[in-house]
Amino acid sequence: QPSFDAYFTHASSRTRTSTNVFSQRVVPLSPEEHNAALARASVHACTPQVPFDSSSFKRWARELDEGFNILLYGLGSKRGILNDFAKHVSKLGHVVVINAFHPSVAVRDMLVSIARVPGVQSTSTSPLTLERVAEHFGNSDSPHLFLIVHSLDRSPKLARAISSLALSPHIHIAASIDRLNAPLLFSASQLAARKGSFFSSDRPTKNVGYSWLWHDLTTLAPYTTELTFADRTSISGASSSHARVDITNPISGPLTETAAMHVLAAVTAKAKKLFSLLAAKQLENADSSDVSEVNSAHNPRDQQHFGLTYDALFTLARDAFIATNDTALRALLGEFRDHGLVVSVAQPGTSGSEVLWIPLRKERLLKLV
Repeated sequence: QPSFDAYFTHASSRTRTSTNVFSQRVVPLSPEEHNAALARASVHACTPQVPFDSSSFKRWARELDEGFNILLYGLGSKRGILNDFAKHVSKLGHVVVINAFHPSVAVRDMLVSIARVPGVQSTSTSPLTLERVAEHFGNSDSPHLFLIVHSLDRSPKLARAISSLALSPHIHIAASIDRLNAPLLFSASQLAARKGSFFSSDRPTKNVGYSWLWHDLTTLAPYTTELTFADRTSISGASSSHARVDITNPISGPLTETAAMHVLAAVTAKAKKLFSLLAAKQLENADSSDVSEVNSAHNPRDQQHFGLTYDALFTLARDAFIATNDTALRALLGEFRDHGLVVSVAQPGTSGSEVLWIPLRKERLLKLV
C-alpha cells in the first residue's frame, strides 16, 4: 500500500477520546479542606525577595511632573512600595490613597477623600463631582494632588472615573495592576491621550484618558493585604461544584456540607423526611449508574441524571405520608429551593415537568443521610 494511501486510511479512522479524566481520580476539595490546606502551606511558605532601589522614586516624581501618570505592573504585591512613594511625594502636594482591591470601594469614597483637601470643597454644600475636581485642579494656582491607587484593575468603575481626572495638569496618578488582562480596561484613545493646555480655565473640556508610563515592578511579594477580602471558596476546584448550583434560581454560592446541615437543622420534621427521601433515591440512582459517570458528575448540571422527576417525588412523598397534595409538597420544597439544597430544571420534551436533585457529590451526600 502506498504511503499516501496509508495516511488517508489512518486519518479516516475514528479517534477515541480517553475516559481517564482528572475528576475521576481526585475528588474536589470542600471549602473547609481548601482553607485548611492553605493554612498549612502558609506556615512553610518561602517567598523570594526582589530588591528595589528607592532611587526610582525621584524618576517617577520627575515623570509625574512632566505630565505623565505611572502604572506599575508585574508579579507580586506592589502595595508597600507604592505607600513608600506616597510618603516621598507628600512633600510636593496632597496625597490620597485609594485601595481599589476593597470590594466595597466606590467613586464616592474617592471623592470624599479628595473633598478633605483644603480648598476643594470651599463653601459649597453640594456633593463633590468629578467635573468640579478636574476644574479645580485645572487652575494654574491650584495645589498638586497625588492619587495613589492600589490594584486599579480590581475596580473598573473606579478606573473609568479616574480617566476623567488623569489629564488634569495638577492631578498626578500612580497606580498598580495585578491581572494579566488589566490593559483591556483602557481603550487605545485613552492610552494615547496626553496632558496639555486644553485643561486651562478658559477652555473647558471633557477629554478623558490616562497618559500612562508603564513600569515593571515585579516584587514576588505575597498579596496578603490585597486578598484579605477575597472569597477563597470561589477558586475553581475548591468546592463541591464549580459554579452556582441553582440553575433556575441562582444562589449566592456553591452548596457545602456545613450549609446543608444548618438548613436541615432549621426545617420541620416533614421537610427533613422529604430531603432524606430525595437523597436516598438519588444515591440509589447513582449506585445503579456507570462508575465513570458517577465520578465525573461533580457539576450540578451533570447530577440531574440521578435526580427524580417532580411527579415521581410526589408519588413517593404521598405514599410516605409526607405530603398529601401538590401545595404541601411545593411548600416543603420551597425551603430547600431558597437555600439551594434542592435544585431543578425543566425536563426536555415535556410540558412543564421538572427534574429535582441535591447538588452534592455522592460521598458528601452520604454524610448527610
